Formats: sequence, C-alpha cells, structure tokens
Amino acid sequence: MLKDLTHSCTQMLKTSPRLLQACLAVFALLIAGAVSTEADLSDPTLSVYYSFDGNGDTVKDGSIYGNDGKIEGKARRDDGVIDKAIVLEDQTWIDLNGPEFENVPLDGITIAVWVNHNDSPNPQSLFDSIGTDHGSGLYHVEIRPGGFRWFHRDGAEKEVFNINPGPIIKGGKWVHFTGTYDSKSGDTKTYIDGKVTHEAKGDGKLSDNWGLQAEIGHHKNDRWYDGLMDEFYIFGRALSEDEIQEVMDGEFLSVEPEGKLATTWGGLKARR
Repeated sequence: MLKDLTHSCTQMLKTSPRLLQACLAVFALLIAGAVSTEADLSDPTLSVYYSFDGNGDTVKDGSIYGNDGKIEGKARRDDGVIDKAIVLEDQTWIDLNGPEFENVPLDGITIAVWVNHNDSPNPQSLFDSIGTDHGSGLYHVEIRPGGFRWFHRDGAEKEVFNINPGPIIKGGKWVHFTGTYDSKSGDTKTYIDGKVTHEAKGDGKLSDNWGLQAEIGHHKNDRWYDGLMDEFYIFGRALSEDEIQEVMDGEFLSVEPEGKLATTWGGLKARR
C-alpha cells in the first residue's frame, strides 16, 4: 500500500504541487498509524525486558518496573539478533535482584529469549529463582541435551507445571525459545521459533516469592549457560501465539528502544 502511494505521489509531482502536498499528508498519516500500532513496552504485564544493548555491568530493563540486572563476572557483548547480545560462560551470570524484583508473575508467565549456545553435555540454565520458603529452585528453564526443561514448583514445593523433556535446541545458531503457563486453564506450552512444540497441563498459581535470588545463566553455581543470549522477556501472563510471534519478530518493542528503530523479521533473518 505504501509503495503504491509513493508511486502516486511521484506522479502527482509532475502535475500538481497542491495534489502532491495532499498526498504527502496522507502518507504521513499512514506512517504515523503504522508506528502507533506497534506494541510497546508499557504493557503492565511485562515484568522485565533486557535488550542487552548497553555497555558495562548493568543490564537495563525496558519495562515500566525498572528491574535492572547486574552482570556478575565478565561483562561482554557481541553481535546479536537485534543489535547486541550478552556473552555468558562459566562464572558469568546476571543477577535480577530477586528480593526487590517488581511485578513477580503469579497468575501466569511467559519467558521468551533468543539463544545461541555452545553445545554442552550439561544442563544450561536460562533462568531460575529461589524463594525463602525452601531451598529448592522455583523455576528451572534449562537447555538440556535430551530436551528442554520448563518447570515450576511453588512455595510449598508443589509442582505447578513441568515439560521435561521438551524441545531439543541445538547449539551454534540463533533459536527463539518461549515457555508459557496460564493458571486459569492450567495450560503450559513450549515454542521454538514461534511454533508450539510441547503442551501439558499444570495446576495452581505461581510462587511470587523470589526472596532469595533470581538469575539468568546458572543454578546454584552450576548448570552454567555457555553462549550468546538476546532479547530476554518475562511476562506475568501466558502470551498468545500471535503475541509470541510479535515478540520474536521484534515488533513488541517501543518505536525507539534505546534510540534505535525496532527491527522487523526481515532484518532479523539477515542476522541469523
């Protein structure tokens, strides 16, 4: 549509400056409309968004809650799916400050992230949290050679959802993972590159007690993630498949995240 309008405006340039002015006004309105339909990071159910594009050991949160992370270990970036990615390895991880984390999911959750890991015979933890009710991990979100582990237990150590083994994510290339859970329906799902791979039934609400810790990249000084990670999201609800596609394609971003235009799928494919 915009291509056709551009052609029409070009033709009007040859006939009438007044018509050209009107055409350009319509063009500007269409562009503004396209921008305004972009989903934004002010979604109140978005608990954290890390682009990993900044420098230093602080990872800025793009959500409204300001849940900045801190890199423990080597603070390094490399080329990612959208701009920069974080480089994680043994003894390098991101502290989400669990005791002070705002908007901890309770009724549902979505975790979405781009990963490009180095194959390991050991589990690689993308995210975990531990509360003050018991010493076991509440979340286990792990790449495993035999299949992904998408798991949560609550503060009473009751299993809420569990997909294990889930999808196999091979190393050496960018892959988008999403896990969702909805406490009302009990539905829990895993997605690879926006497509459902596994489904199961869970039961109960999530533990919102992250009073001991929450982190990206390890579990209890083990299960170290080794590789690149980009565009990390946590929502306090289960996203729909269409919304997951938006997140994966970079269309959920604000118009200018950290001063840059949001990248669409056409740009993403060129970087994979």
